[in-house]
Amino acid sequence: MNEYDIIIVGAGPAGSAAALRLAQRAPQLAARALLLDKATFPRRKLCGGGVTQHAWALLRALNVTLNVSAFPIHHMRLVYQDLAATLHWRNVFRVVQRDEFDTALLHAALARGVRAAQGVTLRALASDAAGVTLQTDAGELRARVVIGADGANSVVRQKLGLTRSDRIARLMEILTPTPDAAQTNEFIQHTAVFDFSPLARGVQGYYWDFPSFRQNVPLMNRGVFDSRVHPAMPRADLKGALADELKRRGLNLADWKLQGHPERWFDPREKHSAPRVVLAGDAAGTEPWLGEGISHALDFGMRAADYVRDAFARNEFSFADYTRVIANSALGRRLFWKRLIARFVYDRHGEWFYRGGWRMLQMGLTFVRWA
Repeated sequence: MNEYDIIIVGAGPAGSAAALRLAQRAPQLAARALLLDKATFPRRKLCGGGVTQHAWALLRALNVTLNVSAFPIHHMRLVYQDLAATLHWRNVFRVVQRDEFDTALLHAALARGVRAAQGVTLRALASDAAGVTLQTDAGELRARVVIGADGANSVVRQKLGLTRSDRIARLMEILTPTPDAAQTNEFIQHTAVFDFSPLARGVQGYYWDFPSFRQNVPLMNRGVFDSRVHPAMPRADLKGALADELKRRGLNLADWKLQGHPERWFDPREKHSAPRVVLAGDAAGTEPWLGEGISHALDFGMRAADYVRDAFARNEFSFADYTRVIANSALGRRLFWKRLIARFVYDRHGEWFYRGGWRMLQMGLTFVRWA
């Protein structure tokens, strides 16, 4: 049996950030850690690809520089039907291709000496007083601690019996080549579009247009996000909403490969740990306002690594206070406020609310510009 101090299940941003944090602050643990992922990198990951300033700051804190294509966004165009307001903020975020970003982050962890097993699927896990046994399609593994960072459909979470179906948001996305990028405003002006018109169709979220590049080829990342922050409200026709928004832009949804993915949002009333096991990233949850997950995943992974490092120092592995520690952290407070905003914005408001709100945005943002 292969034995480790720590096995991190999931090598995406949360898992790789946890590995990098261990290498930075507890190299003796990192030397006996394993990153485990069912995919072989690079792998496709559904995501708008927006990497915020906070995410880049977290990478700097890890002393990590990623050599990936990252298209800078200087303007956020907020749309509701025929109304629009623009927030001007230089480098408010950068748009990446997630397969490139995640692969570069994993390679950074490998360069710090953390081992990885790619293409290995977790089948089951069971904890006891001394550690955790993981059954995989490549054999049995043993760890003193497991960090579950394996996404919204987390196998670790499921095997711990911590699944809550009413905490799931939905995303759909397509990538469209943009040969006329030199004449396309989003590329010329470095503008990302957040179109909240689908609110009128019952979508608890928005449609997006994010300009990006893959290997110097301009692509428009287009999609729709439904937070489902009010699960009792009727389930919206997400595909129909996406088709309508694409039609307004001269595109036919049937011409493109559509991808869908769930996203879990963090709820501090739920459990996100068990003895010797903690959850991080999308396995624990992100925020349901804009569905931005990359910065929260990085932050979650780093905090999970710090928590586990402290547990080894104390030789105490009940992890009973993990959810409280996360909820009371700066990360937890950000997630809390974004959840409140989502519940307010995506509630059953009438047309008067959104049209009035957008006119206020137009007035408020007219003279607002961040350098």
